[in-house]
Amino acid sequence: MIKCFQEDRPVVMFCDMHGHSRKKNIFIYGCNNKTNSPNRLQERVFPRILWRNAQAFSYDDCSFKVQKCKESTARVVVWREFGITNSYTMEASFCGPSFGQFANTHFSPAHLEAMGHYFCDTILDYWDPDQSKVNGIFKELLALNDASAPGLGEDSDVEAAGEGKDESDSDFSDDDQPTKSLRKRRKGKDGKRKTSKSKGSG
Repeated sequence: MIKCFQEDRPVVMFCDMHGHSRKKNIFIYGCNNKTNSPNRLQERVFPRILWRNAQAFSYDDCSFKVQKCKESTARVVVWREFGITNSYTMEASFCGPSFGQFANTHFSPAHLEAMGHYFCDTILDYWDPDQSKVNGIFKELLALNDASAPGLGEDSDVEAAGEGKDESDSDFSDDDQPTKSLRKRRKGKDGKRKTSKSKGSG
């Protein structure tokens, strides 16, 4: 479908939307362009603008590292196969935010609907004929990177900005599988499966 669209018009963004069972907040996973790429840091501009627009969005939880175990995820395949820089997975926690006035509460349908509104609003900002906001955000990202400062999101070119942290997004991760504790059999020292007896039996 994407290939067919590209034959007729440019496809400028792909976003796969998921729920996340382990991390709090709403955040994005993207695909990090190499340092020598003409598109260096471009994949971070849209999430950065979204962070400015939406109070519930957490840029600090965003990650742009492409791990080997994530190479079959939709966002990475679309990024590599079709050359779409803005290829994302957007994750909304099954729990809620860890900051702000709604910290440690559950997201309500109203919160998620508002996030959808801000997402669409950010699309308008990103492709506004007046690119002053986009250019300003890009300069900010360049300055943060050149200053070796945190604030670029996880897995930036700067080690201090989250390099090496776990990217546990829900694409083909343990979120979509039974937990290890459920899959493991209880075994004794002899390697045989244990069976438990209730008190008072035999």
